[in-house]
Amino acid sequence: MRSTGIATLTLFSLACVGCAAVADDLRRAEQSYEAARYENARVWLRDLEGDAPGMDVEMRARYFYLRGMTEYRLGHRADALHYLAVAREIAGDGGAGLRPEWRQLMDRTLSELTPRGMDWRPPDDQAPSEEASSGGEQPRGDT
Repeated sequence: MRSTGIATLTLFSLACVGCAAVADDLRRAEQSYEAARYENARVWLRDLEGDAPGMDVEMRARYFYLRGMTEYRLGHRADALHYLAVAREIAGDGGAGLRPEWRQLMDRTLSELTPRGMDWRPPDDQAPSEEASSGGEQPRGDT
C-alpha cells in the first residue's frame, strides 16, 4: 500500500515538472514571437506540438494563436489559417487565454486568410498586411 502511494506521488511530481516545462517553453516561444524572432518561435512551438492536447484550455488557445501568427508572419498562409482557426475554436466566444488585442488581430488575420469563392486555399495574391508584418499591431506585455 505504501509503495503505491509513493509511486502515485512520484508520478504526480513528474507530471507537475512536465507542466512547468511546457509552460516555460510556451513562454519562450511567446517571447521570441514578441521580439519578431519568428523562426526561433516556430522552433519552440513545433517542439510543443505533441504537448498541446494535454494543455489546459487557456494555454492551448495561446499555443495555437502563437503558432498561427508565427506561421502568418513567416508567410505560411495555409498553416496560419489552420492554427488560427483552431485557436479561435478553443478560445471560444470569451476568448479564453487570449488578450483582447490578440483576439482582434486574430479575427482580422482570419478574415484576410479565409478562402473566398470556391477555392479552399487562403488568398495568396496579397502579401501580409504591412501592419501585421511590421509588428505595428503586435501586442507587447508581461508574461
